[in-house]
Order: sequence, then structure tokens, then C-alpha cells
Amino acid sequence: MAIHRVVFLALLLLSGTFLLGSKVESADGKACTRNCDPDVAYMVCPSSGHRIIKQVCVNCCSARKGCKLFRNNGSVKCIGNLLGFVN
Repeated sequence: MAIHRVVFLALLLLSGTFLLGSKVESADGKACTRNCDPDVAYMVCPSSGHRIIKQVCVNCCSARKGCKLFRNNGSVKCIGNLLGFVN
């Protein structure tokens, strides 16, 4: 009876290790800070009907997908690629 208990616990430990290990390997995303980029003057997003959105606290990493971030001189700094919502 004791050997069955040991085998069961060993299998449980191995399956848990396998599941946790597979999640760690698939976590290849990068960390994205929510700092305001002082170089970004305004942005334009497809979801806003391409209206200019001023006074934004966003950076290239945290901008929603398709949003273009512009500098004061009107040049494009970057295009956002984050899926989901940004606060």
C-alpha cells in the first residue's frame, strides 16, 4: 500500500513540474512599463476615428494596436502593437 502512495505522489509531482515548466517556456512576452513618454505629443488611433488625442500618458510599448504616436514636430515616433486596453 505504501509503494502505491509513493508512486502516486511521484507521478503527481512530475505532472505538476511538467505543467509548470510548459507555462514558463511559453512566457516569452516582454515587460511593458506604463511610464509616460515625454517625447510623445499626441496620438491617433483607428478606434477614435483617426482624431488627434492630446495629453496622453503613453509610450511605444503600452499604446494600443494600430495607434500612431507622434512627436511635437509631427513625425511618427512609433505604432502601438499592444492588444487590449490601455489605462
